[in-house]
Amino acid sequence: MMKVGLFLGLATVSLGVAVGIDNVQPQPIHAVATVKPTPKAYRGSWFQYQDLQYRVKITKTAFIFGGGYYAKQKWHPVNQKTYRLSRTVKAGTCTWNQKKTKAGYQTIKIKQGKFLVKVTNGTLALKQYRHGKDVNGYPLYFHHVKHAAVVFSK
Repeated sequence: MMKVGLFLGLATVSLGVAVGIDNVQPQPIHAVATVKPTPKAYRGSWFQYQDLQYRVKITKTAFIFGGGYYAKQKWHPVNQKTYRLSRTVKAGTCTWNQKKTKAGYQTIKIKQGKFLVKVTNGTLALKQYRHGKDVNGYPLYFHHVKHAAVVFSK
């Protein structure tokens, strides 16, 4: 009788271990939701004609804003910030809200503020806010320039 009890006990333990091992098997990988890319109408390099100190560059996954200049067909950034598109706002990342405000702007949120952008007739209007206050007090206007390195190089 004791041998039967010992046998049943070992069988139960081994069955439990087998079930536990079966549950440790790798689980299938689920796709992670990706970030929606920037709208195509906004992509490219945007410059101020009268004052080529500032450039806005928008790629599929990044928003780049800052100063600089072209020399020998190469952009040399000065105080330029690059924000990678993300689902959440952290240092060095941004979120792009494609829902438009009443004035037609789309919102790019960054860690310490936001940018409002809109494109009309080939011109990018940009407003910059830090800690809830408008940095410039008026929108900045940028123009889309193809082959800017050739056009603006000194």
